[in-house]
Amino acid sequence: MKNDGLKASEMLRWFAWIAIGIGSLLLIGSVSDFSSSNLPLMVSIGFLIAGVNIFVLSTAFRLLIIRTEEN
Repeated sequence: MKNDGLKASEMLRWFAWIAIGIGSLLLIGSVSDFSSSNLPLMVSIGFLIAGVNIFVLSTAFRLLIIRTEEN
């Protein structure tokens, strides 16, 4: 049975995949005009970076929970 810490880590992982998915969809729709004045392109890059950061944090959180359970 999973504890609350692992459930929170799984939820963060879902949020990361959702953010990466939104970023990918926005990127596909706005990559034709590749410039810094293209707001949808900048937002899509932000979603992709945020998704990767959330994914890394969920993995670190999971490892921290597993380590504290071993002790």
